[in-house]
Amino acid sequence: MKELIEIGGTGFVIPAVLSVLVLYIARGLFGMHGRRSQARKEFLELWNDARASDDLWLEVSVRHLVGTYLPAHIVRLALAGPDKAQSLFDLAELWLLLRYDRDARTVAWLHARHHDPARRSRRRWLLFTAYFICAMGAYFSAVVAANAGPATARGWTFGVLAVIFAFNALLALMRGDTIKVAVAVGDEWIRRINASVAPSATASGDATPNESDVHTPTASL
Repeated sequence: MKELIEIGGTGFVIPAVLSVLVLYIARGLFGMHGRRSQARKEFLELWNDARASDDLWLEVSVRHLVGTYLPAHIVRLALAGPDKAQSLFDLAELWLLLRYDRDARTVAWLHARHHDPARRSRRRWLLFTAYFICAMGAYFSAVVAANAGPATARGWTFGVLAVIFAFNALLALMRGDTIKVAVAVGDEWIRRINASVAPSATASGDATPNESDVHTPTASL
């Protein structure tokens, strides 16, 4: 960075700082992707059908794969379906939006605003709009900061503003991905989970897989 400033002069300080921040964010994202790939590989290497009946082992193993502790009976429900890996990742994404009743082993939406599919859909598009606005705000703030230069309060103010906009754009993008999953499969998973433990629901014709029918989740990964 010192060499870049010497080449570009003092007017290059703010762009250099912002470039370094962007570089660290990019490295963090690529590092996260690499850790997830490594976690998938380790999960498949450690998976053991004989131990899948052990609730603790199953919950901890799946936590290593998806990053979230899911109850064993919900994990088995996901593994009993044809799209095992996708189901586990969808449930991990949804879990922060759900309220889990440990006694009844049922789930419900955590917040009232998520009950209505239309509201979830609107929220998804609002988050996408927020991402676009924040991304544009980060870009134009960085341009203003670079033009103003490091010797002015305006330059540093807009430089900090660019970082704030970029951070919020990332948050909106991540939150939007979660709501996208909630819109697509949230209600279906709530129904399936609750039907799997509620005798009245299963008796009414909602067929549910046998929780003990767990297969090695290799094909989907």
